[in-house]
Parts: sequence; C-alpha cells; structure tokens
Amino acid sequence: MPRTLPLSRRRLFSVLSAHSELAVILGGPFSGKTTLVDTWLATDPCPEWAPVVIPEPAHDVTPETYWATVASSLCTSLGVDEPVAAEGSFDSLCSILVRHPRPVMFVLDGVRSVEAIEDRVGQLLRLGPQVRMVVTSRAAGSWAELVDGHPHRTIVGDDLAFTVDETAALCRLFGLARDQRTIEWITRRTEGFAAFVAAVCATLRAEKPDRVYGTDALDVLVDSTVDLVVMHVVAADPSLALSSRSVLVSAAPNTVTESSISALPHIDDSDAFLTALTESGLIEACSTDEDSTDGETAWRYPEVVHRSLLRVGSAEYPKELWDARSALIDYWLQRSRPDIALEHAVERRDWRCAIDIVEKNWVALYGSGSLRSLGIVLLELLPDDMTTNDRTVASLRTITRARNKAGEPEQWAFPRSFETILRLGSLRMQGAYDEAMEVCDGLATEPVPNFETLDDTTRHAHGLKYLNFGTVYLLGGRTTDAGTMLRRAHTAGRGVFVEREAAGKLALLEALRGRTHEATRWIEEELRHPPIMGEAEALIRTAGLVATALVALDRLDTGTAFRALSELGTPRHTEELWAAVMYARGRLALLSGVPADGLLYIDSELQHFSHRLTGISAVLVDAARADLHLALGEARAARELVDSSTHPLTAPARARLRLLGGDPGGAEVIVHRGDAAREHCPAVGAELALIGSVASLRLGRRTDARRHLQRAVVLAEHAGVTRPFVGVPPSAVRDILSLGVDLPIDLDPAMAEYGIFREIRVVVRLTPRERAVLDALLAGGTASTIAKEQFVTLNTVKTQLRSLYRKLGVHSREEAIAQAHRLVVG
Repeated sequence: MPRTLPLSRRRLFSVLSAHSELAVILGGPFSGKTTLVDTWLATDPCPEWAPVVIPEPAHDVTPETYWATVASSLCTSLGVDEPVAAEGSFDSLCSILVRHPRPVMFVLDGVRSVEAIEDRVGQLLRLGPQVRMVVTSRAAGSWAELVDGHPHRTIVGDDLAFTVDETAALCRLFGLARDQRTIEWITRRTEGFAAFVAAVCATLRAEKPDRVYGTDALDVLVDSTVDLVVMHVVAADPSLALSSRSVLVSAAPNTVTESSISALPHIDDSDAFLTALTESGLIEACSTDEDSTDGETAWRYPEVVHRSLLRVGSAEYPKELWDARSALIDYWLQRSRPDIALEHAVERRDWRCAIDIVEKNWVALYGSGSLRSLGIVLLELLPDDMTTNDRTVASLRTITRARNKAGEPEQWAFPRSFETILRLGSLRMQGAYDEAMEVCDGLATEPVPNFETLDDTTRHAHGLKYLNFGTVYLLGGRTTDAGTMLRRAHTAGRGVFVEREAAGKLALLEALRGRTHEATRWIEEELRHPPIMGEAEALIRTAGLVATALVALDRLDTGTAFRALSELGTPRHTEELWAAVMYARGRLALLSGVPADGLLYIDSELQHFSHRLTGISAVLVDAARADLHLALGEARAARELVDSSTHPLTAPARARLRLLGGDPGGAEVIVHRGDAAREHCPAVGAELALIGSVASLRLGRRTDARRHLQRAVVLAEHAGVTRPFVGVPPSAVRDILSLGVDLPIDLDPAMAEYGIFREIRVVVRLTPRERAVLDALLAGGTASTIAKEQFVTLNTVKTQLRSLYRKLGVHSREEAIAQAHRLVVG
C-alpha cells in the first residue's frame, strides 16, 4: 500500500484544514487514518506552522517516554537545543512551547496506547493559539469532551470510507484500468475500507492487471485479499495474537457483549479480551441498543470483517476460495504467526490444509521460530490414515530430507537443519552471538552443493540456510565469514525473498567497512526487487536503508542519509540490526552538529536492546556513543566506552580520543596497529591515517605526517569517501594543508560545515621538580645541563624525565616540548 495516496481522500482535506485547534480522526485498523493524514500533510496545508509528526508508539509505551519523544521532535522542528531540566518530559514540552511561541502543528498518530492522552492534549491546547493538534486513534476515549462546544475542533470518523470515485482514483494510481462496474463492486465488497481497497488494488496489479474478472472470480479475489489483511491485523496485535481462535469464535454471532465473551473457550479473562478487541479497533459500538442484553454495551464487527472471520474460522473453508487459501497460509507463515495458522488447521481437522502448510511453504518454515510445535503437530496429531497417503508421505519426505538425486549422496538432512535454525533464531534474539557462531561453525564445513543442479525447492532451502549463517556471522562481528555466507545465500536464494535480503545485508556489511563502491552495487541490487506487502517489508528493508545512509554519510551527503533514516523510522524492539541504525544515526548527528541530540536518542533506545548489546552491536553502539561524547568534550565517558576495545570500527574513536586529549604518541600507536587493513576497512584506514598525520605533526615529524596523509588520500579515493577528512580538530587544518598533498576534498569549507571535534584541554599535574625540568627543556636544556643547574645527579634528572614523559604521554625530548605547548600544565 503506498504511503501516500495523492489522488484520494481530498474531500476530507478541507475538514482537517478548517478546524484550526483540534482534529481527531477515529477509525479501526482498516480505515486508513494514517494514510489520510500523510496525504494531507503532503499537500503542505499549513506552511506557516512548524509540523511535529509523531508516529504510532509501541503498545507498551510509557507516558514519560512518549512525551520525551514529542519534546525531542519539537526541538528538532524548531531548530533549538533540548533543555536539561529536572522536570518531567511533558512539563519540558510545555516550557519549550512557552519559550518558543512559533505556531506548531502536532500530528500524533495512533495514540490509543498513550495513558491520559486526552488530558495532555487539552493542556497543550490551553497554552494558546500557537498550538494545533491532529490526532488519530482507534479508540473513542474521551475525545468528545475536548471537542463538544468548541467551534474549531472536530472528530472525523464516519466519513473515512472510500467513495466509488476514490476507489477509481486509487486503481489509476496502481496502473489499473477498471470499468465502472468493477470499481463499484470492489467498493461495495470492501465497504470502502481504505486498507482493503488498497490491498485489492495491489493484488490485482500482482495478478494480471489487464484480466477481466467475472463477478464470482472478483468475489474470490476480494475476499481472499480481505482475509489476508484481517488475519495480519489480528496476528500483529500482541493482545490478540495468542487468542486468535477466540477472535474467530467471537464473530458468531456478530454482536459481542461481556456475557458472550465470557462464554468463549480458551479465554481466562473475558474483560481483558473484550478490552483488547475494542482497543484494537476490530469491533465498534452498535448504533442502537436493540442488540444489548440487560443493559450491557453491545459491540459489533464491521460486516466485511465479520464475513472474513467466519470464512477463516469455518470448518469448511469455501471451495471457491481454496486456491486463495494458499496465499493466506503463505502470508501467515512468512509474515505473521505460523504456529497459529497451523493450529487453526489442526483444530478444524483440516489435514489437507495442514499438509499444504508444510509442503508448499517449508522454506518459510525453515527460518521460523515455531518449527518445534509444527513438527509435533505433524508427527503426533496426523491421523493414521493420512500417513499412508502417498501425497502425505511425499510431503513429509520433502520436509525430512533433501530429494536424493539419482546417483548423488544426500547433501542436507532437514531435521537437523530445522533444529539448527530454530536454535540460531533463539540465540540471536538473546544476543548470544558467540554461541550461535559455534553452531554455524559446526555446519559450515559441509560441502557447498552445485546450486545449478538443484531443484528450486532444495536450492532455496540452501539459500535460507546460508542467509541465517551469514546473519549470525554479521551480528557476531566476523565480517569475512559473513560475506562468504551471504554471497552463497544470494546465489542460492535467487527468485525468493532470500535473494533481496542477502543483497541488503551485503550492502550493510560493505558500508560498515567503508567500501562505498561495493556497498552501492549491492544497494542497487537490493532495490531491483519490488517491495513486499505487509510486515515482511519492514523486516527486510532495514539493512538496505542503513547501508544507503552510511554510504551517503561517508560522502558527506547528509540529506540522503536523513531521508533514508526517516523512512526507516525508530527500530522495533525485535529488530536485529538495531545497532546499525543507532550507528548511522550517531554519525548523522555528528555531521549535523547536534551530538547531544544523537546521544540522547541512542541512550533512550538502549533500554529496549540492552540484552542484545553484544557482538557487532556492542561495537557499533560504543563507537557511535564514544564519538558523540568526544564531540561534546567528554573524554572520560568516551574512554570508558572504547579504551579497552581492539575492534577496527572503534579504532578511529580510540585514536581521536588520544589526539584530542593531548596524547599524539598514543594516537600513533593505534594508527600503526593495522586493525583496519586486516579487516579490509579502507574508510577506517583513511580516517586513522589522517589522525596519524595530525599526530605526527604535533610530534614535530613532518615527513611521517606527509606519509600518513598520502596514505589517507589513497585509501579515501579507493573507498570513495570524504568523511574521514572532517574527523580531526579544525585547528589542524592549516598544518594539514601545509604538507602540500592534493586532497579529494576542499578542506576549509568542509570543516566549516561538518567539523565538530575540538581539542580537549587536558590538565597535567606536575611536581615542582618535574615542572622545573620541563621549564629547562623549553629553554633548550639537556639532561646534563639540567643536572648541573639544579645540583642533582644525572640519574636523578633521567628519573624525573621518565616521569615527565609518562604524564605528558610522549617518548622523547622533542615530543615533550611540542606537547607542553598544547596542554594546561599545573
């Protein structure tokens, strides 16, 4: 479904624009509230107002976290620094609005889970006419109390359904030429729900765009598409996913009351289940009281949703929808809850459906986290008469082992692979990457088959296996092994989602190494594949978008990086590549000159991922946070994060820490270790070489400085990056330019725009004797002359010099003199 539908919903734009104080858009999960607001915002309806758009929060969000997000977004929109105060996040938000009276339009999407949201919105509106609110929610809450009696406030709810004209406009947007009868039929069959109409259009385009459908065929297509959307919404809601059987049962009869809920099987807490149904937006209050009993509140599913639940929950799924059921099963398996899908089939004793789930979709099952329960169902619950069926036996053999080619030995035992993938998925979500890599190491020695000789099913299975292995190695930090496995996955997974996901992760791998040319090639390969409908797209696109942002940042293209990260949004709590997102956001904050904002964002998100702060995730987060602390002059905090690290991705931060802190000798030691070269990270090598050049200059060694700078230029041009040249303090620019090396960047304007690191003035405490020795060195003295002038032995002076060198972080007389001019000596 497109993010914005510019040809639709215009009849509602005037309603939103006319009510200048508050517009509340109420509707269920299929009504297209977010799409409506996105489309309206795309028309730039209020150019004089600063927009603050807050996406739908997690279901378990706390008020403090939510309003902190709003306050941070407000500061970004206004271009002001966030206040540091002891007050709560909402009070901070109010104080910002009072101090900066520019007109602000808040767009708060999906606020049903935010506690006391109506009261808070009311308080914001009371701050004055410079505040405007647009709110979307699935729950009616107490919004009517804020709207009643106010001429410039409104609730939009009943008018969200698509008209026939809007359905026709959306078909044109999807490139579909449909006659008026078909348009009217789709609108009526979906009741105009935006999500259903858009999904039907997408299905028509994916099928045969020019095909003419009869009434029965069109009904089959629309109903099966609606079933997919409804089942996805049920499975995606944490409060309903585990009670999906009861959702199906509750649809018969359509009217839902507290007493009818309490009679449902498998429901221990009927009140909680009814609350989950109402807050999900699946059910709506009846328009009359005739269906209620004993004064109970009566609720009802929208008729199109009601029919869908009855179809899916029926013991005999309509025969005319049997082919469409394969798509429904595939959707459940790949993007939702495979255990629930199979559970429904077994509960209905629909053994044909159960076998189809495994036989046709075992590649998806191969990487799912529910294989154990699926295997138990198949092996223990399948009736005896089914196990003698040739088709069933063939299905089970397909699952349990690879098809044995004539004269070829068996290459892959699927039971072992299934169990391995299950274990890998569990270990990855726990952050136990070392243990996961041990599992992969035990299987990686198996011979690599000739993919061209395999049938598609077996080849795709190998692709999914190598994709899992490559992901484990990537998360564990073994980049070379990750690259090998992901390339195998890309080859073997040709024709399914594995091919695209492998390309995206290869792009991310190369972008982290700073090899932008290779990363760009894989980004283009990933973009060659069309997007996937539903939640699977959000899981697959992360790697490619982060790689796009990192490549752009390495080329000092902050605009492209910002757009990629904005499209990505805040990572979900189940996102495996969350640390890569934090790493890219940290780099963007540095180049944008807002390190405090970047640090606040990363620190606020860490609470959700602390249990997975291991492997490459820990390296990326520590590297990003260390540089942000350095940009703020907080050397101690940076040192605590990376001082004991040996990973090449933290090497620039470690070397920069010493350089900015007045220890050029220590910076050179890190530069000379060669970590970046060993891991094939040319951008990191270029950044280290540049830091080494500045360090050598400060130690008085211009020849070494020139050699380092020439290496930095060669590596940067090889990698196609320019960012390393703005990672040194601006005070070093003159010295770098004086070396006479042609640079791939105009350093003066680049540092003026992107340079953020400043010298950290370190106070070195010397004893009176050490201070006297240093003064004598600065006056041109040697160890012998100092001993004579101070009436001490030569050994005593040498002892004092060693102590002095240690405190200054140097190793020679010349280095000590150069360092003394940069430090605060006390």
